[in-house]
Amino acid sequence: MSRSRVLCVSSDRSTRASVTRSLADARVTVVIAQCSAEAVDRLERQSIDAVVVDARTVASVPELVDTVEAESPGAPTFVHWGDEASDDSVAVLSEVVARTDETNSADRLAATITRRIEADSSGTRDDGEVTDSDVPPAEVHDVVDLSSGPGAIVNAVRRRLVDATSPIVVERVLREEFTASTRFVFAWVGEYDRGEREIIPWVTDPERMAWPMRRTFGIGTGEHPLLERVLQTRELRTHQYVIDDPDAVPFGDHASDRGVRAVTVAPLASSDDRYGVFVVYTRKPVSDAERTAIRAVAETASHVLETIAIRGTLEQRGRALERYERLVETAGDGMYVLDEQGHFMTVNDALTEMTGYSREGLLGEHVSIVIGQDDIEAGRETIRSLLRSGASTDTLELSLETKAGDRIPCEAQIAALVDDGSFLASVAVVRDITERKRSERKLREQNERLDAFAQIVSHDLRNPLGVAQGYLELLEETGSIEYADSVHAGLDRMETIIEDVLAIARDGEWAADPEPVALESVAGDAWEHVSTDGATLSVAETTTIEADRSRLLRLLENLFRNAVEHGGPDATLRVGLLESGGFYVEDDGTGLPEEMRDQLFDPSVSLSAEGFGIGLWVVKEVATGHGWTVAASEGERGGARFEFGFDSDDRA
Repeated sequence: MSRSRVLCVSSDRSTRASVTRSLADARVTVVIAQCSAEAVDRLERQSIDAVVVDARTVASVPELVDTVEAESPGAPTFVHWGDEASDDSVAVLSEVVARTDETNSADRLAATITRRIEADSSGTRDDGEVTDSDVPPAEVHDVVDLSSGPGAIVNAVRRRLVDATSPIVVERVLREEFTASTRFVFAWVGEYDRGEREIIPWVTDPERMAWPMRRTFGIGTGEHPLLERVLQTRELRTHQYVIDDPDAVPFGDHASDRGVRAVTVAPLASSDDRYGVFVVYTRKPVSDAERTAIRAVAETASHVLETIAIRGTLEQRGRALERYERLVETAGDGMYVLDEQGHFMTVNDALTEMTGYSREGLLGEHVSIVIGQDDIEAGRETIRSLLRSGASTDTLELSLETKAGDRIPCEAQIAALVDDGSFLASVAVVRDITERKRSERKLREQNERLDAFAQIVSHDLRNPLGVAQGYLELLEETGSIEYADSVHAGLDRMETIIEDVLAIARDGEWAADPEPVALESVAGDAWEHVSTDGATLSVAETTTIEADRSRLLRLLENLFRNAVEHGGPDATLRVGLLESGGFYVEDDGTGLPEEMRDQLFDPSVSLSAEGFGIGLWVVKEVATGHGWTVAASEGERGGARFEFGFDSDDRA
């Protein structure tokens, strides 16, 4: 009798030696191949009776098994591994072969191969099935014959599910392959609905399903203990006596009517999730080989369902990312994503337009390239606050520095990206708020002006009102009509002040109608409008200048009044011309505190109960409205001096 050839495919020397030693006493010749390519070459050139594949060390095991079937039809193929197997090919074949330890796997494998070859040569093989009488149960679980019987179903399922991308395909392949065999009566796949706690049979092809599949099985109620135990333990279970206890299995009455003897339920699950169950009905008690095949098919289906779920999640995330990217690119506001260290991961076109940098110029750079350190720290605190509170977004104001060095006031809406409690990145939408800031500033200035106007009314009207009241008292005391003109003049001045205030409130202009005016004349009129007591005024030099006479009058009135109020009733005031262009007003009073000179023109500053500051604020506003500069200093005689500078063109 010729010796049979056993091809051992393994790149591990110790494995090859172990298999060779274990078959030394058998009538076989061990042929060695260290890789799949060598194995294919052996199969093409030699007659091979059996193949042993060490899945731990051989890549592309499924392709190798297919080649065995093509080149050596009927040759039993055995695949085995140890507990430390981890490569992808082993994972793919986890549905084919159960794991074994390394202590005696070679011996058990040798016994299985020997018995199988002897059975083939004697013609006693039963559809390729290794039964309990041939090999101890432990050996049946360790090695699966992929060429025929239950192993052939495993192989067919594995081939058909290689490219499966839908659960519908998984259900159809499992049902068709098992019901096509005379060993099995029916098979179905049920999905586990975690929310409803139910097993829901998949009815993907109702025309081919003669069984009443349109029902569900509650889990956790105790009504279906077989399904519940399988889901709970994630272990395959078989009920061998359906006829005696049909209520113990799904569709028990229907199965009993069709002569079903046993029902096997295998879990469809991954390490992280439970997808459902695979249920198989047989007319005979389920053998260990059949249980191994069902278990292997369920593991294959579980792996495929897990892959589909992962792929679906990735596709969903991909679609969401595409939508997000389209949103980012078409958004009118600037948008960016920063990693946990603050480097740009994503920027949109709007942000590059705002900053003046190119996309390449920003990606990978730290955010400090466009945002100052204070704003960066404010952003970090915002993210820390979001992480502490669990809020989704928050808003802060910051400035973007452009490539040209300009600063743009912006409002940033920030969100933190978190995965499993770990901060991954931050996303921000940045909006240019320059116009809003300008409007806010204008509104603030208007409010300040309104507040100042209220003070101006009470401050500037006080003197003409006092003058008018004084002359009115004299008129009453003396009865002389000559004082009536002075009363009328005071009232007219009050009316002029009120008209000026209203005009400025409406138009915001402190020099609406400039015209050539004589400085000496305007100074004289202003002096007449102020209660000067014993103070004196002299105009050292005079000239004609371009000015709004009404506003200039107000400017001089405020200076004269403040000089008299703060310099004493016998103060002497002088008005003169500056060599550089412009004019000055000075007195010989106590002067101005040096530390206050920078704040004199602030309306909130007051050096006396009468409100020194508001008068000088009006002085500054009128000067600014004319385009003049104003500065406060010490006069020649130690008093206060105010200088108003302008171009020579302002002289008429």
